[in-house]
Amino acid sequence: MKYVKLFEQFTNEKVYRLTGPYASKGLIGKVMQTFKKRIERIQFEGDFEPTLAEINKEWEKFEKDAIKMILSEVEKAVKTLDNVAYVHVDGLKKMWQKSPESGLNRHMSLPGDFTINVGFNDDVDGSKFQRKLGGMMNTAIFSGEDIYGAGDDQVGYNNCEIRARETMTFDEK
Repeated sequence: MKYVKLFEQFTNEKVYRLTGPYASKGLIGKVMQTFKKRIERIQFEGDFEPTLAEINKEWEKFEKDAIKMILSEVEKAVKTLDNVAYVHVDGLKKMWQKSPESGLNRHMSLPGDFTINVGFNDDVDGSKFQRKLGGMMNTAIFSGEDIYGAGDDQVGYNNCEIRARETMTFDEK
């Protein structure tokens, strides 16, 4: 016998994050998991566009909480923000969109990568914090917004870049 879903089972869906190699980890993963919990109550009723509009409204409201969370995690990893010249984020102003690689109309992602750059002061060796932050040392590309300090090209390779791509999808409850 084949099991057939009822109409209510199709319309009563929840959002979840992809897991394993498809999910962002570390600091960005914490931010995305917190956001996921915030949008769990949004109902996907088969039409992706209105649901996506609701999710993007929540994303805009979530920005302040995300900034607090990012700064808190950076401070925890480096002991004090006095060691940091800037924290620059690219991704908070981007809007969620239907994933182009999804043929099911149920996957959403932020365009490009979500990136956090933590630049360290001259007297601080940023590579000591690279593992705690979950990033890699390189020069920053400033294309988002500064959430602490001001982006400075003089920091050069004393910058820890944390980068990930996030995809979420809707599934039945």
